Amino acid sequence: MPSKPSRPILLAAALALSLVEIGVFVAFASRGPAGSATTRAAVAERRSNPFGALVQNLRGAIVETARQEEPAPSEEPPPAIAAAPTAPSARPPSFLAALPPLRPAEPEAALALPPVDAPLPPARPRNLAAVEPATAVTPAEATTALPPVAVSPPAPTQALALAATPPANELPPLTRRDDGNFRMGSAVYVRIFKKEGELELWRRQSGHFTLYRTYPICKWSGHLGPKLKSGDYQSPEGFYSVSARQLNPNSHYHRAFDVGFPNAYDKQNGRTGGALMVHGACKSVGCFAMTDRVIEEIYGLVEAALRGGQHEVPVHIFPFRMTDMALAKETQGDWTNLWSAPPEHQQWSGFWQNLKEGYDLFEQTGEPPTAYACGSRYAFGAAGGSCRRIAGW
Repeated sequence: MPSKPSRPILLAAALALSLVEIGVFVAFASRGPAGSATTRAAVAERRSNPFGALVQNLRGAIVETARQEEPAPSEEPPPAIAAAPTAPSARPPSFLAALPPLRPAEPEAALALPPVDAPLPPARPRNLAAVEPATAVTPAEATTALPPVAVSPPAPTQALALAATPPANELPPLTRRDDGNFRMGSAVYVRIFKKEGELELWRRQSGHFTLYRTYPICKWSGHLGPKLKSGDYQSPEGFYSVSARQLNPNSHYHRAFDVGFPNAYDKQNGRTGGALMVHGACKSVGCFAMTDRVIEEIYGLVEAALRGGQHEVPVHIFPFRMTDMALAKETQGDWTNLWSAPPEHQQWSGFWQNLKEGYDLFEQTGEPPTAYACGSRYAFGAAGGSCRRIAGW
């Protein structure tokens, strides 16, 4: 491999080439015709700076010499160097900094950077969170620490109440109304309407009964008409009475009270059966199922009334709301059923008319009538010695 030329030889060669170039340009400039404006400008620049080309060639030669003298990089750089970003292989010699640049550098916009030792902005006062946004704070107030604000976490019972909200197709939660109008232990009265599927609970207020609430019946069995015998799966109709012995807090259907079937009237007319309840759940084989949630309130109010001094709770069961129009429709018919009542309804026309007497007495007086069993009919108010009062067990 031939040896590399030394640095003095390269410098001498570059100087000689520069002198030759200067001579050629001077000769052409003095003899050549006037060229274009660009050529004249280039000649004028060379005349004003005759050593520009020399310096340019000399700088290029020096840089090339420096590159050739640098050791060649190894084929496999160390891992740390290989992972580093691409950079120039060697730093130019320090004496190159004294040479003028190859061409004028473009002016760069200077960035206004803060000095390294610049002070940090003041810290935000801790008490600013307690100051209203629109309130002007004086310097004295800014240095005064405000008392901390105590924020209590939401009560767990509130979250539980939201989680226990019933769906839209269910009744709202039941609440006890133990206020000045209704007291726990006041007398109560129950009315049931089979066709409408409703149970009314009345409570005594200011000396007379006032409707407390109407509950939907979840299920009752059979059809309109009284219960006649055991096993007919028929819900009863008539006037009944509930005493403390008829309460069953441990029923298979949550809570229950026996309506008292058969009463004295049923026995006088040869009707049989028993254990007919108003209870929870939603199953019926002759009973009135109210669901567990509803019976919880009804049972509680009936029990409280009996404990509060009411001897018996009257429970009156009607086939429908016994208005004159409703009775005529169910027994005689109208245009809605082609002017003819069902035959099974016609046979109960006299019985339902007798039930309507007790219904009308309550509507007129606001007091549940005392019913008596007088053979084939119910009597109300004073009755003869052959009649028996409808009572609980």
